[in-house]
Amino acid sequence: MKYLLIDGNNLAIRSAFANQELSNAEGIPTGVHFGVFQSLLNLKRAYPSHRFLMVWDGKSKRRMKEASVGVEKKLIPSGYKANRKKDDQPKPLLDFYAQAPYLKKGIDKAGIPQIRLADYEADDVIASYCRQLEADEIVVVTSDKDYFQLLDDKVSIWNGMTMEKIDKDTFKEKYEIEPLQFVDCGALSGDTSDNIFGIPSWGEKTSISMIKTHKTWENMYKWLHEEYDERREQFPDLSEEDFKQLVGIKTQKGNQKYPEIDVSMPFTGVALAVEQKKTKNIKKNILLALMFEERVRLAYSLKKMDDDIDGLPEISTTEYNAEKLKEYLDYYDIESLTDEIGMFKTG
Repeated sequence: MKYLLIDGNNLAIRSAFANQELSNAEGIPTGVHFGVFQSLLNLKRAYPSHRFLMVWDGKSKRRMKEASVGVEKKLIPSGYKANRKKDDQPKPLLDFYAQAPYLKKGIDKAGIPQIRLADYEADDVIASYCRQLEADEIVVVTSDKDYFQLLDDKVSIWNGMTMEKIDKDTFKEKYEIEPLQFVDCGALSGDTSDNIFGIPSWGEKTSISMIKTHKTWENMYKWLHEEYDERREQFPDLSEEDFKQLVGIKTQKGNQKYPEIDVSMPFTGVALAVEQKKTKNIKKNILLALMFEERVRLAYSLKKMDDDIDGLPEISTTEYNAEKLKEYLDYYDIESLTDEIGMFKTG
């Protein structure tokens, strides 16, 4: 059996932005409806023998709790996805929220099964299906790089933004690491879209370079401690007075040099020694890594998908209803796709 697992939020939100100018005669935004169904038809043409499943986001109870504890411990300034405030959302995203219930009804009429688990995000559900399904092939439809961690001999990714299929071999050729190691990279650099905090100033390039050398974030820190623990003993952690001196150091633009450093962090004394040129041969990005080890530990957990969800629903077929599907497409003024909707009848 072959499966095509679709990250519904990823596809629908991209569609809403790509087609944000579209609306029907009543002024209702239709871009998300048009974009999703155009993509579904393209996927039917490309993967006619695969069983489809659309997976929607719930809220990750685990990540929310872990991040909340991280905020309490001052490891991170704000919680998981706390940057996604609806009052500040762009119109295409608000259109998606408003149209999602009607979009799901249209997908149901197309005979495509859908699933949403309240306490898990789509990536966790898809990861669990990838692990548990007895399948000849699984294609995951998403543009989210977090899914790279799922790549193996039977799981590949179709990226509808770049129109490319990514498998384990193409990933390894591009990044020169194993797919699961991409979680370690994300833990080091963080993820602004999900409000996951890694090491300040570290990007993907730096993180990948470190993981190529050390294989895991934990191995990297073992090496860092072997190299620099002696330096920490030479310059012990700061007192409150010394801490004020450190964070008061200004750049030419008037910003604090280390706005995220807390006096309770390790290696604060080394940070001050670096600023005062009392110690050499330690790069500031390495120093920041040493100070933010516990944050990286949290980020790794937040980036790692839950692939062990118990009691996943069976992927069952739903009833295709050509008449109702046509009514839906007509209402949203996307009649241009109606000639092809018979493709959904085949499963």
